[in-house]
Amino acid sequence: MTLVSASQPRPSIILCVPGMWSSRTELIEAIARSERGYLYAGQILMHAPTRQAFELEFHAHDPRMADAFRAAGPHWRDTPAMNAIGQHASVVYLIGPGGFRGDAHALMLAAAALLDAGGLGVKVESSGVAHSPDDWRALCTDIHLFSAHRAYVLYITGPQVYSCGMHNLGLRDAIIENAGTAAAVELLRVFTRYLVIESPTLLAGQTFSTENGAPVYRLHDDPGPDHGDNSLYTNPWGSWRLVPISMDRTTRWSGLRTAMRRLVS
Repeated sequence: MTLVSASQPRPSIILCVPGMWSSRTELIEAIARSERGYLYAGQILMHAPTRQAFELEFHAHDPRMADAFRAAGPHWRDTPAMNAIGQHASVVYLIGPGGFRGDAHALMLAAAALLDAGGLGVKVESSGVAHSPDDWRALCTDIHLFSAHRAYVLYITGPQVYSCGMHNLGLRDAIIENAGTAAAVELLRVFTRYLVIESPTLLAGQTFSTENGAPVYRLHDDPGPDHGDNSLYTNPWGSWRLVPISMDRTTRWSGLRTAMRRLVS
């Protein structure tokens, strides 16, 4: 299932790959040598066997890149792979359409080809998570196991916990009040993975539980966090807000009592 409609523009997926290419010519030659079936000409990276094509922008060294990767990849921050990011000579941005799982998969494989051509890591600009070369290659190997969920989606914690990046796959994100960070993150991870694997047709008012006997949550339509104007993180289809059934009932009863007081006053 996808929530993309003809009246809504599809979001873009943008993948950032720093590398050791000293020039655009060197990148072209490295891609050709990688034997992944990709060709780079103009600003287009094309997979010759499938004719799938993506924009590929070449840029010089960016002094902000090392800090950006450390912030987006805390799980591999203190590794040789992360240290190598600071030594990059250039940066490329791989750009393609999001909103459909097949396109998201194709961009993952194209980024893997850039790694084989000398790339040092992958940062998903349209969600804010970064992966080491080995981790990205493993995700590409496991695409049939729904690894795109791990490639594109991360979880932000604060007064509310919410996912970011599901729009890359054409799905809503999820959000919940933070009653306990670890439990809230795990709940959203299970719920968003369920959306990716099962492609359920959901409606506001339905309920969700991770397993029998676990807490039950009611689904509500939610616009999602405000990431700011024109942010690549914004999900055009919004989010599912998960509200515990007990809290949902309390809120409804409180609203009913308020309405009754107005009627009798």
